Amino acid sequence: MRRTVVGLSMALGLVAVAAPMAVVAQDEKPKVLVWTDAVRQPGFEAYRDSVADTVDVTVELVAQADILPKIQLANQAGSGHPDVVFAQPNEIAIYQSPQVNYALEWTPELAGEGFLEGFGNANSWCVIDGKTWCIKNDLAQTVLWYDAVTFEELGLTVPTTMDEFAATALQLKEAGYSTGAIGEQIFYAAYLWPSGCPVADVRSSTELYINSQDPKCTRVAELVQPLVDAGALDRRSPFDAGFTAEIAGGKVAMTLGPSWYGDFIIGEPSSWNHPAGRIAAAPMPKWEGDDVAYSGEWGGGIFVAFQGSKYPQAAIDTLKWMVSDPAHVEAGPTFPAYGPANEIWTARVAADEYYVGDVGEAMTVQSQLIRPNVGPVRYPLDSEIGATLSTMIRDGAPIQAAIDALAQQSANLAQTVGYSVVSQ
Repeated sequence: MRRTVVGLSMALGLVAVAAPMAVVAQDEKPKVLVWTDAVRQPGFEAYRDSVADTVDVTVELVAQADILPKIQLANQAGSGHPDVVFAQPNEIAIYQSPQVNYALEWTPELAGEGFLEGFGNANSWCVIDGKTWCIKNDLAQTVLWYDAVTFEELGLTVPTTMDEFAATALQLKEAGYSTGAIGEQIFYAAYLWPSGCPVADVRSSTELYINSQDPKCTRVAELVQPLVDAGALDRRSPFDAGFTAEIAGGKVAMTLGPSWYGDFIIGEPSSWNHPAGRIAAAPMPKWEGDDVAYSGEWGGGIFVAFQGSKYPQAAIDTLKWMVSDPAHVEAGPTFPAYGPANEIWTARVAADEYYVGDVGEAMTVQSQLIRPNVGPVRYPLDSEIGATLSTMIRDGAPIQAAIDALAQQSANLAQTVGYSVVSQ
């Protein structure tokens, strides 16, 4: 969610007045108020209808940009809080903070035996100082997308390291193909984050490690700059109309991108419009010196319950249904974070004739390998990635200079909301 630093600082300056959980008579019908976006609204309404006899669920459509300000107003009034919200991933650091004091901890008693374990590593984003404060709805883990037909025609091997990725990108350029565009959040999600570049490494809820001269940052610039200079990687956004017009119909033969790229960018007729029966997915290439081929993320929402809810178990049960109901998750547009749910979802995707092979296999592997150094912070890092990193790349700045500028802005913002910033 994009918002100004001033607005965010004001949010963190509010004193939380949310009441503690109340003791409720056992025969009272639980009530749950939901604030959600339009995409999740039908799911919540389906749940509402399924439990109408036992739980009174009210579903309200609230714009994502309005949820935090409305919670702030409820804090001031001492009433009017929703029992559950759908939110953007970074916001859990704000909802959990003592100043806002909205998030309910997912204790083993509330979550139920084995439920949180069902996520594996996929819910680590929601863990702050060793406690779970939300659950992930979906993941946007990065994978390697490639045109299997073009690779076969050119005699190319799918790269398993980033050095091989760079060499393959140059071969594709010589053959007239692109390896995608990086003037957007994708550069952070698919290159900097998987490499471990510390522009906002969360060491605790009070300390961040930020250092753009760390080798895990400089190696990204050293690998990417020659690809940009050669035209293998485009400086524009992958959504840019000019870029899309140039590559539509099959000219991007390889790219790093999130799990939703296949349906919503690569195969989307109004976007890259890549022909059917050609696109496959592979695990992320590994950076030299790393033992694991990590992913980053571009997207993936969260569900948060209210710590002052009168019916905390009913609130938790609502969110458990949203991430685990078989019919609901199978029809979802993006990769589910909950393990049993993504098994259902990927089985459907495996049968999609648009793709070559089972693209869900690579997604499943990478769902457990999202590099853990990155976590939620109490300032709008995503906005700064767009305003600084992406803008500088699109404007022609050296890649390392863009990374340096993002790190500096990240450090500045971190200190305005109370973080201690260290450089080693």
